[in-house]
Amino acid sequence: MNIGLTGRIARGAAARPWLTIAAWLVAIAAAVLAAGGLGDSLTQDDRVLVATDSQEADDRNQELRGSASATESETVVVRADSATFGDPAFDKVIAGVVAGLDAIPGVVEVTALTTDQPFPVSEDGTAALVTAEVMPDDEDAVALEIQRATAAADVEGFTLLNLGEVTAQQAFDAIAEDSLARGEMIGISVALVILVVVFGALVAAGLPLMVAAVSIVTALGATAIVGQVFELSFFIVNMITMMGLALGIDYSLVAVQRFREELAHGRTVKDAVAVTGSTANRAVMFSGITVVISLIGLLLVPSTIMRSLGAGAILVAIMSVIAALTLLPAVLRLLGHRVNRGRVPTAHPGREPKAWTAIARTVIARPAISAGLGLAVLVALALPFLSMRLTFAGVESLPADNEMRQASEVLVDQFGQGQSGTVVAIDDAGSATVQVERLARTIEDDPAFAETAVDWHGDAAFIDTRDVNDASSVEAEQAIERLRTVMVPAALDGTDAVAYVGGDQAESDDFTATILDYAPWVVLTVLGATFVLLLVAFRTLAIPLTAIVLNVLSAGAALGLLTAVSQWGWGAELFGFAQVDGIAPWLPLFLFAVLFGLSMDYHVFLISRIKEHYDRTGDTRESVVFGLSRTGSLITGAALIMVAVFLGFALGDLAEFQQMGFGLAAAVIIDATVVRTVLVPSIMTLLGRHNWTLPRWLGWIPQVRIEGAAPEPPREKELVGV
Repeated sequence: MNIGLTGRIARGAAARPWLTIAAWLVAIAAAVLAAGGLGDSLTQDDRVLVATDSQEADDRNQELRGSASATESETVVVRADSATFGDPAFDKVIAGVVAGLDAIPGVVEVTALTTDQPFPVSEDGTAALVTAEVMPDDEDAVALEIQRATAAADVEGFTLLNLGEVTAQQAFDAIAEDSLARGEMIGISVALVILVVVFGALVAAGLPLMVAAVSIVTALGATAIVGQVFELSFFIVNMITMMGLALGIDYSLVAVQRFREELAHGRTVKDAVAVTGSTANRAVMFSGITVVISLIGLLLVPSTIMRSLGAGAILVAIMSVIAALTLLPAVLRLLGHRVNRGRVPTAHPGREPKAWTAIARTVIARPAISAGLGLAVLVALALPFLSMRLTFAGVESLPADNEMRQASEVLVDQFGQGQSGTVVAIDDAGSATVQVERLARTIEDDPAFAETAVDWHGDAAFIDTRDVNDASSVEAEQAIERLRTVMVPAALDGTDAVAYVGGDQAESDDFTATILDYAPWVVLTVLGATFVLLLVAFRTLAIPLTAIVLNVLSAGAALGLLTAVSQWGWGAELFGFAQVDGIAPWLPLFLFAVLFGLSMDYHVFLISRIKEHYDRTGDTRESVVFGLSRTGSLITGAALIMVAVFLGFALGDLAEFQQMGFGLAAAVIIDATVVRTVLVPSIMTLLGRHNWTLPRWLGWIPQVRIEGAAPEPPREKELVGV
């Protein structure tokens, strides 16, 4: 039998199993050492890596008003239950906060209200603000000291809340780490249970978790090396863990099950490894290639977070494939028939999968009706996607007991301070003094802005204003759009002055615009590369065309469901999700790329088994039944595991994590049920022999078999007792 490249790799790894395992142990040790310094090279900033209006404003702000950005501002909100400013107890708490902040080495200045200058204090006198300017050198240590200082000054009857860039980042990191740990715990626990049910053996169930763990560790080590050259977002760690669990388990699930099937059919351990390597492992390698190609599109977007997410997923996908192709065969060679130890009465690799055979025959019995119903479900789920709004969630998306949210609400409700500010940086403004002052008055008169002032630096002017509307609201976006397209052009028309609008809301709007500008290129790259890959692999037009159409519909259905739950609030309370004004701008494009890769995983596993049977029999209908019956439990098991992993991350407190986890989980469920179980079998049945035809003008395409050479069926005596 011609075992091909993956078969030779598997046989070589299995021929010297201890050497293979030793090499992996060395790689794991090196990865652990490299990953030790990963945290220091990651950033929380979601920067756009091309010139934007807000970036130009920020550059001029730092260049001409650098002192303003040399420190970071921290605010301690002092809120009393019943006391008011001027009471001895209130004064004592303020004095304690000031003393504690003054004692911190990283704090350079502390400003607090006094009797002579009772500001800032709320109108009812029950809340006051203490502000500290902090050097951003050792932010983690300073944030910890600030929290200790406020905790030491806290007494009964008062609530002290920290809000600022330094403490917010630490709190944000803590929430992210908690979400990561929770996702890992839930995902691994549920995955183990599902693997035991699918495999029916404890030893076999542990192998996919081993591959996933190795893939994650080595990918983190590789990320640490990449991080020395490129700026990476801290989101990359969550991405690697999430996708590592999903892909590592997915790939090894297929290989382990095929190995056990071959053993059940009477093959020797060596032959079972070779057959697994030439069939299942070949599908795994191809699936890995499709995932990587789908995710490469994310690298086209000039954004720190998009490139980090794409790079993290690509690295862990590569490591998952390499581990499945080399480490797993070596371990299977050593285990042999012991892979079936710890049996539980849930499954047996040699038994006929009657349930999935029945499902397949039901679907293909009325293929037109099945296809029509499946398509109707996808279209209905996708409809809410048409009203999706892209915006970053504000603090209202955090839990009600979150300190950052509580402090922000006090600033808004009792001090009338918005959550962000806007700055208009104006070059060559010296000859347009009157126009600049008029622009400032116009901005102040707009109900969306307040506390507007002009700051001159030579020939440049800066108009600083406070946003009245909550961040991420429609009104906030409209205010920036109005400022850029109406107020600034009208005021500076006819002058040499050039204005740039910056600030948090402007940066958010520019980020969204950049994502939308690059979205068509990402979509074309993913669709085009996937089409070519499937065309070469299966040498037919029907397979790649139907795969692309169904995957696009599946992604649309997932995004529609995400919009209905997260943005519209349908069932959000049931899931424990925050209802926000929109979807994170980076999420739809990210989900499209990832979902396309994961969908192609299932598609390749299913079609490769169908094609393998078709090459032996020439019967499309029976091949569809065979392929679905042999992969149905695996696809369902892998899907349930992925859903558990993704929902584990969705249970975190960050709205973006909730949206990402729920979107991925919804897509996997839709793909594994409606698409793979109903639509693919029914459409292939309707197409019949046209599934496998290739026009003559494409006859020059090289033949690359994914499904591998069909193994010789076992002899009858080998099947006795199976």
